[in-house]
Amino acid sequence: MPSWINWGNVIVAFTALDKLPEFPGGMQKLYNYIGNTFEKPEIDGLSTIKINVSFVIEKDGSMTDIQVRRDPGYGLRKEAIRVLKSLITKWTPGMVNSKPVRTSYNLPITVQMN
Repeated sequence: MPSWINWGNVIVAFTALDKLPEFPGGMQKLYNYIGNTFEKPEIDGLSTIKINVSFVIEKDGSMTDIQVRRDPGYGLRKEAIRVLKSLITKWTPGMVNSKPVRTSYNLPITVQMN
């Protein structure tokens, strides 16, 4: 990427990054937190539900603009947002030209219902 670009508040896609954002301790640690914090409703007949969330990893590593891309219903959209907002651990932000940038991130969450 050209060094003359002022990234300012631009949200950068993964393909434009020199270094991807990283969750401290790795993705398994993030998924462990989500699994331990997520409150599952009682739903008969379903064993797993997938929730696709997106958010922005800011230059300081915080998460903003948390959204559920496909709402499966059953209050899971609200719960997924609650769990991600409760996360106080900051990411290592994505980098372009050795500078932190705002990065869009998609995260699939699979909830085991039983």
